[in-house]
Amino acid sequence: MIEIKNISKSFGEKQVLKDISILFERGKTNLIIGASGSGKTTIAKCIVGLQQPDQGEVIYDGAVFSSLGFEGKTEVRKQLGFLFQGSALFDSMTVEENVVFPLLMFSKMSKSEMRDRANDCLKRVNLDNVGKLFPSELSGGMKKRVGIARAISNNPKYLFCDEPNSGLDPQTAMVIDHLIKDITEEYNTTTIVITHDMNSVMEIGDMVSFIFKGQLWWQGSSSTILGADNIELEDFIFASKFIRAAVKGK
Repeated sequence: MIEIKNISKSFGEKQVLKDISILFERGKTNLIIGASGSGKTTIAKCIVGLQQPDQGEVIYDGAVFSSLGFEGKTEVRKQLGFLFQGSALFDSMTVEENVVFPLLMFSKMSKSEMRDRANDCLKRVNLDNVGKLFPSELSGGMKKRVGIARAISNNPKYLFCDEPNSGLDPQTAMVIDHLIKDITEEYNTTTIVITHDMNSVMEIGDMVSFIFKGQLWWQGSSSTILGADNIELEDFIFASKFIRAAVKGK
């Protein structure tokens, strides 16, 4: 479980986050949605320690991150898994070497154990025979699955996914969504997904937090979001419909 309490963050005179409190539950897919510039990426950076909030607390399973010493923060970071927007695979490494990379940093496994673990993770994302290939030889969807395999290689307690469906076709995006959902339940991770994809929200949103102009504007599940009495949320959800209607009206 991860909790943020009364988080605020400014850059110069611009306040990006305003007194945000959210509880991200373990074993569930917790989605953060909002328009570009709303502050959702800043929330994620504050949670993982890339940025320090001006006020408020980030709490990992009862431990206030800012109050931990160097060793304590290192232990938390060892339990983090990341799926980056562009997959962020190392082009000069094979797929297997990419998945092994977090293990080299944080585990005490032997090299053979690392290879076995990497290949187990690749099997988990249905990529049994690509370990010796390079990222340039893979499709976009396959790269995302390799990214997931790398993210779970160290058995993380906390999984962060930044726009996991960016650049993917709808069918592949759905595969990635359900893979994230399945892995969250299987590994009982606290999963946080930053997205603007409403298909993802409806497919896997156990808990959805809508950020509007740096504030927590609405929170609920995918089953309640369409019935929310919130004008700004409705504008965000149905923006594409407005655009289509405008185009058809020309």
